[in-house]
Amino acid sequence: MRRGQRVRLTLSYAILIGWTAILFFPVYWLVITAFKTGVAVSTGPTYLPFVDFQPGLHAFREVFVSNREAATRPFINSTTTALSSSVVALFIGSMAGYSLARFRFAGPGSNGIAFLFLSQRMFPTAVLVIPFLLMYRDLELLDTRLGLSIAYTGFSVPFVVWVMRDFFLGLPVEVEESAMIDGCSRLGVLTRIVLPLAAPGLVAVFILIMIGAWNEYLFALVLTFSEAITVPLYLQIQTQTVMGTAWWNLAAISLVSVIPVVVAGLALERYITRGLTFGAVK
Repeated sequence: MRRGQRVRLTLSYAILIGWTAILFFPVYWLVITAFKTGVAVSTGPTYLPFVDFQPGLHAFREVFVSNREAATRPFINSTTTALSSSVVALFIGSMAGYSLARFRFAGPGSNGIAFLFLSQRMFPTAVLVIPFLLMYRDLELLDTRLGLSIAYTGFSVPFVVWVMRDFFLGLPVEVEESAMIDGCSRLGVLTRIVLPLAAPGLVAVFILIMIGAWNEYLFALVLTFSEAITVPLYLQIQTQTVMGTAWWNLAAISLVSVIPVVVAGLALERYITRGLTFGAVK
């Protein structure tokens, strides 16, 4: 390797390592703050555990042991609403995406209908909050998991339709036609051939919409106030304590809240990678 190439390679690695450190530092700060006491946080910035401060599980005990009931409810609510809305949105959106990919429609056609679905994602969430609030008040859905799940499903379906339509268009239609020639029904083709082939795309879309529902804040803020509060709202509560903002509790809750998404992402990594890169290389 020539000297110029070695210099460029060294410089490239230095830039990548430096940029990675910059991006990773907030995560590192979150982790060490979760293991600090209130005194350690208040005395000023400290960076190295066992050197600048003595780490401990004080924040975790305060949040998940002393206040276990208050901390458990938001996590149950977030898990229930995120999973239920994602499953329903994936089912409805994938069926709609398949129909738009395989059937012809009068009027605007499948492309026009797909664009209409996508246009629903262009509306700012804040524009629809007040109508949802008034409608939910009349339907007695305020502060309920069902109400949140319906709202999250409605906002997730257009995204699923758009993505899965393109994914189904990338699947070979000849396989489906061959199966139907052999006597398989359209439903049988869908369940036995299309959905297994589309598994990477389904998993990738499911993870994306689940993360969106898990982290959603505005609808949860407006439509819930006690029984159905989610993790993002529970994090906000930690800023309203008598003693001020409990940064150590915020860090502990945040650290625990990312675990389910990280575990799901790692467990389904190969499906996500295949789903997001499908069609990039033929």
